[in-house]
Amino acid sequence: MRQLNLAIDVRSDARISDFAGPGWASVIDATRQLHAGLLSRCFIHGVADTGKTHLLSAICESYLDVGRTAIQVSLIELVHAPTEVLQALESFDLVALDDLDAVVGMPHWEEAIYHLINRSEQRQLVFVARSPATHLPIGLPDLQSRLAQAASFGLPVGDNVDDRRALLFAVLKRNGWQFDPAITEHLIEHGSHRPGLMLKTLAKFKPLFQAQRRKPSLALIRQTMAMIDQDLIDQNSEA
Repeated sequence: MRQLNLAIDVRSDARISDFAGPGWASVIDATRQLHAGLLSRCFIHGVADTGKTHLLSAICESYLDVGRTAIQVSLIELVHAPTEVLQALESFDLVALDDLDAVVGMPHWEEAIYHLINRSEQRQLVFVARSPATHLPIGLPDLQSRLAQAASFGLPVGDNVDDRRALLFAVLKRNGWQFDPAITEHLIEHGSHRPGLMLKTLAKFKPLFQAQRRKPSLALIRQTMAMIDQDLIDQNSEA
């Protein structure tokens, strides 16, 4: 419970405006529908490193920004906790459950999530997993049915250069960073195409650029491009 309290006190560095580009249009529209009360259940899925957790943080932030309550919880972190912990979430307007895959196949957790859904007529729920609900090996048929009824949205994997470019420039604009064109083009063309990995690479730039008040030096540009190349090597070796 102490971990949950800490989680809701810390605002994340994620905003809905980060997710620009044609591939994100449907899920961003779903966020608008959540705010308008047109959706009560949403299921977001995507393979590894497609930015699922960043998106979930942004959705929760969008609720906090308008004075509503929201909480994001990773089920990986709760998998060894008693399932009664889910009852502590029922005071929030929006409950976002990340890493649903972690508890699939665990009967007590599947039943607890099913009961959470049943008790959540007055709140909205967002679920996140690597696969669509219909493809998850859920043992409880009633839970599978409930999750399959939620509006379902798959995330882009970064194959579209327009998505990568839009995501990059949206994050740069929000942070007030002015990258040299050589850096942005190198990241778009030669960095990781997965949205989540691109965001992780950008986070490493923060110490280099947040105090920058003038045009970056050639040495800084080269250092940043080398970081992009090294990140891609490291990410490929971990895959």
